[in-house]
Amino acid sequence: GYAPPPPEPAAAPVYARQSVATIRPESRALVALSYPFWPLALLALLDGSKSPFVRRQALQALGFNFGVYGLWFALSAIAAVPLIGFSAWPLLPLVVPVAVVASFVYAYKTWQGEDVHVPIVGDFVDNRLASE
Repeated sequence: GYAPPPPEPAAAPVYARQSVATIRPESRALVALSYPFWPLALLALLDGSKSPFVRRQALQALGFNFGVYGLWFALSAIAAVPLIGFSAWPLLPLVVPVAVVASFVYAYKTWQGEDVHVPIVGDFVDNRLASE
């Protein structure tokens, strides 16, 4: 029978095509440290190199940190509600250790030059950068 040709792979996004060798070590360190220390992500967005990799990682770091803060706030608000709040109490103490470990894993991978993809936040950032 007839088999249609396989679809051509989609072109890699601009940030994925950029070699780590073209990114200054200072910029890579700044964007890597922006995962555990979110104000550095704002500095990384002002980086003069205009690197798509640095911009994407800085936006993801901001989204990751504000997402963690949002989760903490939501769980705290739910925990304050009588009866319903009992379901949120066991999760509340887990947010900080999980966020700290994840931020250092993302920072290490970014420093190594890997293309870090934070779930949910990464998709939002990719859609936003593709529309620019």
